[in-house]
Amino acid sequence: MNSATKKQVIELIELTMNKVIRKRTVGEPFNEESIKLNNPFGYYLVPIEVWKGSKFERSFVTTFGQKTVEQLGKIIAEGTGAYAELQHKNEFELNAWKVEKIESILTSQRNNETKPNWQMEVEEIQALDTKRYEEVRVISDLYIKRPDGIEEFYSFKTVKPNLDQTEKAKRDMLRLMAKDSNYHPYFALPSNPAGEGNLYRTAHTVPFKLFDMDSDPCVLIGSKLWNHIGQDDNTYNELIEIFQQEGKKFTDIIRKEYFGI
Repeated sequence: MNSATKKQVIELIELTMNKVIRKRTVGEPFNEESIKLNNPFGYYLVPIEVWKGSKFERSFVTTFGQKTVEQLGKIIAEGTGAYAELQHKNEFELNAWKVEKIESILTSQRNNETKPNWQMEVEEIQALDTKRYEEVRVISDLYIKRPDGIEEFYSFKTVKPNLDQTEKAKRDMLRLMAKDSNYHPYFALPSNPAGEGNLYRTAHTVPFKLFDMDSDPCVLIGSKLWNHIGQDDNTYNELIEIFQQEGKKFTDIIRKEYFGI
């Protein structure tokens, strides 16, 4: 990442963290009496710092959620010279047989009748043709158009998506491929719950009904995602370094302003 991109990443992190801290210290400060009233057994058994920490953690997860991750992706993509857009709408007519085939694939995989095979599925869908067409709309969390004209469509999900979330993403991705074989749709997870470099299957198996999460080229998890968006094998490591630096600063602020220590 260049210096301008790093600066924008830091600004996004600081904006988000300051929002969390302000909410927990000014907007909705921790109320010890409410814990005592609503959970008296837990209040007397567990140190109050645990309850206070849990409250902050929930606010952080909610605020530093998918939207912030998508914004991070947009900043990094633009830093490479690409055009990037959040919540990109793509409306087009699609061959009715292709629409039906996509639904058939998703249904059979959800019912464990067939196993996912991204490349074969795409080829089968693209081979179909009929004179009937249907209007479809796909909204991509992040759209990137590279300087060479390559178009990428990212469906961001939590690190452990449920089956419905996974199915919706795959439906949109297959529709995009049915529309244009030159499109590049991706199922994007910001980090690997199994730990960077480990097999995703060891942490979460639900999406495997629809994707081979550890092998499909359309699935980008953790470092593969960020390095791909940044077009640089060091993007993920640079992000970790920035978060480490910002973490040192905000750790002191949180301890002082929220925990009072």
